Amino acid sequence: MTTSLKRRRGWLLPLVAALALLSAALPATASAEPLPSGAVHLGSRALDPIAHDPTIVREGGWYYVAITGDAGQPDTFLPMKRSRDLIHWQELGPVFTSLPGWIVPALGVDPSAAPKDLWAPDLSYSHGEWRLYYAASLFGKNTSVIGLATTSTLDPNSPAFRWHDQGLVLKSTDYRQPGGSSFNDIDPSVTVDASGHSWLSFGSFFSGIWLHRLDGSTGKIPAGDVPVHISERATPDAEENSSIVYHDGYYYLFLSFDYCCRSVQSDYRTVVARSKAITGPYVDAAGVNMLNDKGGTEVMRGYNEFVGAGGADVLLGTDGHPDLMVNHYYDATDKGAPKLNVRTLTWGTNGWPRVSEPLNPSTTIGHGDAYVTISPRGATTVVENAGCGYEGANIALWSDLGNLCQQWQLNGRHVGTRIINRFSNDVAEDAGCNNTDGANVAQWGWIGFLGNNVCQRWTFAPAADGYSSISTVQSGGRSWTAEGDPATPGTNIAIDSPTAAARQQFRFDPQGRVLLASPTAGDQTLGVAGCVSRHATGSDVMFQRRIAQACQEWTFTPVDGSSTAGFVVANTGSGEQLTATPHGVRVTAGDAPAAERTWTLQPANDGTWTLRSGGSTLSVKLFLP
Repeated sequence: MTTSLKRRRGWLLPLVAALALLSAALPATASAEPLPSGAVHLGSRALDPIAHDPTIVREGGWYYVAITGDAGQPDTFLPMKRSRDLIHWQELGPVFTSLPGWIVPALGVDPSAAPKDLWAPDLSYSHGEWRLYYAASLFGKNTSVIGLATTSTLDPNSPAFRWHDQGLVLKSTDYRQPGGSSFNDIDPSVTVDASGHSWLSFGSFFSGIWLHRLDGSTGKIPAGDVPVHISERATPDAEENSSIVYHDGYYYLFLSFDYCCRSVQSDYRTVVARSKAITGPYVDAAGVNMLNDKGGTEVMRGYNEFVGAGGADVLLGTDGHPDLMVNHYYDATDKGAPKLNVRTLTWGTNGWPRVSEPLNPSTTIGHGDAYVTISPRGATTVVENAGCGYEGANIALWSDLGNLCQQWQLNGRHVGTRIINRFSNDVAEDAGCNNTDGANVAQWGWIGFLGNNVCQRWTFAPAADGYSSISTVQSGGRSWTAEGDPATPGTNIAIDSPTAAARQQFRFDPQGRVLLASPTAGDQTLGVAGCVSRHATGSDVMFQRRIAQACQEWTFTPVDGSSTAGFVVANTGSGEQLTATPHGVRVTAGDAPAAERTWTLQPANDGTWTLRSGGSTLSVKLFLP
């Protein structure tokens, strides 16, 4: 049976049999406790096919995916593949074997400059045919076109299978030329509203996302239709790949924020907003309008080997079958090759969507680096992205408001560490690579130097009492410095020559529940003996295979808000505290001496963290559960 439209369709088949767990060599501070059942199963990247900007539909028991052409193999115009189980994929070849003839004249460029790929396809079913919208463009410009191809079936074995190119749907021209367009006609996506009318969303850099009504019978835009503006970020307006679905009375707008197409330097992520009307206004979970540059609730960002997770398309299920999201990522284990994720989509608190681990899961545990706040010695202020801004926004100290602009990820690289703001996804940098005493610390995206900018890389060194210094990897090694009273909100952060002064010392406070993962074994994390919700006090702790239970998750509570860098580290499952007893590291009920239950936490320069209490030391990685 052919699936109808793009509003509700899909069916999820069972996950493949469990993959073999990785073996682990444990540090000397921990003992091994195998968990034969309930362990997290790790994936195999070989199962993920090449994909970029995927779109997914279902017909006749098969899932079909179309993708942007493979830039490494020119003239692959909209490759397609299919699968019955969403894990093993069969390559079907491209929709076109050569560039449709109308594209070069429409773009107005010399044939030698014509694009070698077609971009960001979208599949939908209407009026007895499959409709494939696609884009052609000049990279980095808004000289772009959207075209349409149709077929009565996607099954290449059917006598009725044949793609028919229907030509131009929409065109934008260089904004720098007289009469040029303010928008960019790429990344088309079709949705059907509650009344059965079809709409085409499109757009990218150059003023964001727009919406046109479609003529249902032709799939083209009616003469005189005026596009509706539904989303725009501040310059450089890094947003694209819209996908709108109708669910439970709301239209949900999924978008990719930030930068694709830079292999493992990409920082694509996926956000969502919703509206009661397809034409908007679209607001995020905090009620912020998407035409405000601070709008967009994040539902997915890259983690582990899944770098730059974006380009998402949503396929809503029918008859009780789960909803799906497909996205591409850049595989950090395979030279940054773009590959396909398939995830389930559920609807959480107040209807906001949540996405799962991919059906072919990560090869390591956790969901990326934990979030931390950064506080100066002697103050309860925290480092923040001032004003919740984007490119060029200042970094300063402010009262702890508990918001995303005050949370950071420490993302270790081969040379130095990126310090990434949770709200903006931008990185802390020595602004303008000034590298002089008093130079400002600001934030910027990674595009300027393709992620290899030494002005955006930092190193750490231990200071007294569990504090750390933060220094640039540039020559001179200048350190973060509170340029005034660190207890005063608004105090600026700059770099100065290191002096070991208190205003150059900071602590890192993990936010929420975290995994204390093994630094050497990809499937191991710290848990308590037996790993059950309640157990005998004084139990040993050890690195174990990951299971989705709170007995392997931990919270950090500062012992004193400003005078020390000490923490009480509590097991989420039992509430008991990590304790450095004379007989080894255990969990206790809190009746052990305070010195044995107080830990400091300092980042190293290899992506690990050092937990220390007295003479006991644990080397861990901090991951999100």
